[in-house]
Amino acid sequence: QDKKLTVIIPAAGMGHRMKSYGPKCLLPVDQRDTIITKIISNTKKAYPFSEIITVIGFEADKVIRILPDDTRVVENQLYETTNTVESLRLAINNSVYEHVLIIYGDLVFNVNAIKEITKIGSCALVDSNERFKDEEVGVTVVNDSVTNFSYGLETKWARVIYLEGKELEIFKTLCLDRRRNKMYPFELFNIILNRGGVIKAVEPKNMDIREINSLRDLQI
Repeated sequence: QDKKLTVIIPAAGMGHRMKSYGPKCLLPVDQRDTIITKIISNTKKAYPFSEIITVIGFEADKVIRILPDDTRVVENQLYETTNTVESLRLAINNSVYEHVLIIYGDLVFNVNAIKEITKIGSCALVDSNERFKDEEVGVTVVNDSVTNFSYGLETKWARVIYLEGKELEIFKTLCLDRRRNKMYPFELFNIILNRGGVIKAVEPKNMDIREINSLRDLQI
């Protein structure tokens, strides 16, 4: 990939359903990796020259200990009272490139899920095969573009989004407004769409991806 890419992994939250286990991103995926180290290694395989920023919060010291030395760390000290938008704001403030890939820190996925998605402009990874739970944020797709992010939709947003150009500029402006730090990112994506931004919907053929909400999700 020739694009200089900043990859942001928001992993500051507690994962309320799994509080007693510590940070959700530290759950083991296999004998070698935790969720967060697997995300980072797959990201490096897909985008070897990317700058990777992990945003941590809950039990930050535990997460820092296992992160590779060549990834950057930003701490969201307000993780208990803010939303993911605050984590993204902090990361955007620390990013150096004009192409940004956001990958939520509670996902397990294969390299195919993300490796081509920066080629088509701003886009969101979507899932029409019921890999995500009903209560997750969904998307309406018209002519291969997302027209709306909302709950209660059948096709799900797979919690990965790539932004560049106009869409990234609008997103940065929205993130930097601190009054929005309790909003959900998908609400900001809708504002981008309302302001004339275009976010393509992408569902790679050989994609394998799922969100981890409980230990049971890791055993599937």
